[in-house]
Amino acid sequence: MAASEGDEADLLNNDDGYKAPEKKTLDELVKLDAEDASLQRYKESLLVPNDPRKFILVKLEICVRDGPTHEIDLKNLDGLKDKPIEMIEGSQYHVQVTFYVQHEIISGLRYAQKTTKNVLRSVDKVMLGSYAPRATPYVWRSEDEEVQSGALFRGHYNVTSVFTDDDEQEHLKFRWAIKIVKS
Repeated sequence: MAASEGDEADLLNNDDGYKAPEKKTLDELVKLDAEDASLQRYKESLLVPNDPRKFILVKLEICVRDGPTHEIDLKNLDGLKDKPIEMIEGSQYHVQVTFYVQHEIISGLRYAQKTTKNVLRSVDKVMLGSYAPRATPYVWRSEDEEVQSGALFRGHYNVTSVFTDDDEQEHLKFRWAIKIVKS
């Protein structure tokens, strides 16, 4: 049984008690240090006017301890569901996200992931933090986790990933797949 679109509301539900700070526009922040010419040049170098996105995901990797690193192909988001990442039950792994922030500060960047297999469902949410625009990419690494073990957990899983922020802006959403295999 596949999860319905309505079930994806729990990915965006931020019921963790966190209260977002007051939002400031990039223009307001630029004007704060208007008298510092070198700081103004630096701030202007962070702006890329031909790409309107504030958040640019460069790569998302599943790094398996003592095993391969699986990089999700972000050039073909539509085809990800048909090419599951194979993971061995009981293996240790972590997720690593490499991304750029441009144009404005992203306050309270969050990553949410819903994983489903028939009636099994798991929703994981994590706060990545707040990030200012810069020319070099940021890298975020999750804590180590363990792939579920046992016959019940083996098989194909559908995964929906979404990156949002304190303003509840959805920066990127995509679907992909995992296949847990016997060790």
